[in-house]
Amino acid sequence: MRQILALLLLSAVLLPGQEQNLQEPNVDEALTISDDPDLINFRTEINMVSLPVVVRGPKGEYVNGLEKSDFTIWDNEVQQKIDNFDVSFQPISMVICIQTSDRVEGMVDRVKGMAVLFTDAVLGEFGETALISFDSRLKLLSEFTGDTKEVEKALNSFRIGAGGIRVSDAVYEAIRMLNRRPENHKRVIVVIAEGQDNGSKISLGETMRTAQLYNIMVYPIYLSTLKARLKNPPPVPGGPFPPGINPLPTTPGTVSTPTTYQQSHNNATPNMIPLVTDLIIGVKNLVFKDALAALSTATGGEHYKPMTDEGIEDAIVKIGEDLRSQYLLSYQPNNLNSQGIYHRVEVQVPYTNAKVRTRPGYFYGPRPVADGEDAP
Repeated sequence: MRQILALLLLSAVLLPGQEQNLQEPNVDEALTISDDPDLINFRTEINMVSLPVVVRGPKGEYVNGLEKSDFTIWDNEVQQKIDNFDVSFQPISMVICIQTSDRVEGMVDRVKGMAVLFTDAVLGEFGETALISFDSRLKLLSEFTGDTKEVEKALNSFRIGAGGIRVSDAVYEAIRMLNRRPENHKRVIVVIAEGQDNGSKISLGETMRTAQLYNIMVYPIYLSTLKARLKNPPPVPGGPFPPGINPLPTTPGTVSTPTTYQQSHNNATPNMIPLVTDLIIGVKNLVFKDALAALSTATGGEHYKPMTDEGIEDAIVKIGEDLRSQYLLSYQPNNLNSQGIYHRVEVQVPYTNAKVRTRPGYFYGPRPVADGEDAP
């Protein structure tokens, strides 16, 4: 099956030694992202657009068994002819990006025991996955493998780091890795992280655009910073005096003990400051800067917000179910031009209560020309 772009050249500016890190992964060596904001130079000639499509019924159930004639594609409000329609299984190439900053330490450790879910529920017999951890740095935990034991080893190798949240950089690196996989593979990125992005060198817009160009779907699983802190709260600092010694009076009518001393002097109050801060950041993030929701919406993926540890397991299973319930539609656009615009895509089915999900569109731009030549 041909990809979105029949001819797409990706040339990345890498710091010396980056290729070596990818070929010989070492969890102690950080992956590097160039400081050059124009990291990618594109040359595109779009001959075929491919759309992964999911159809759900009124109760959220997957609608299977549809035929080619049930679908209509609109590209910038111009109807398109569907050239290829496929519901057959495609091997999955997946990169798992895991946030490992100390902000989510209480939640992310739960992921270490979920290797079998990723390999059995998502990848299946012919799939493969690589793993990247990120905080203030990016680390390659594992190259592509379908071996459950290797995935488990990689999941257990990550270490908790500083408080950065380089979501965009991690997803961008995953895209670069997926671009090397076989063309007949379905390419997927699973991001297990908070919704915000902090410290990335690659802009979120550039990462979304690149994922769209390469027909890569992003499936986020949210981690709650508040839950992580509640599961792994900072220790309550003790007083400078041995137990039972109280140089200051406690509340009148109480017996002086280490517990009543801490309560009366409110030693636990400073530990609530990070929780309140995370609540404020979380609310703002939902409104103004939800990087994960933007990535999933732009690429046709789905995002999950588990409320419990078991919810993370359930989200992984749902990702596998979603990938197995997709239709793949391909068409040759009949309305391309050389002005470099965004093409908005809509897929429709003739059923009133059905909900159709696909990526919202793609970028198409003119080919670059050499100095002194006229633009096409």
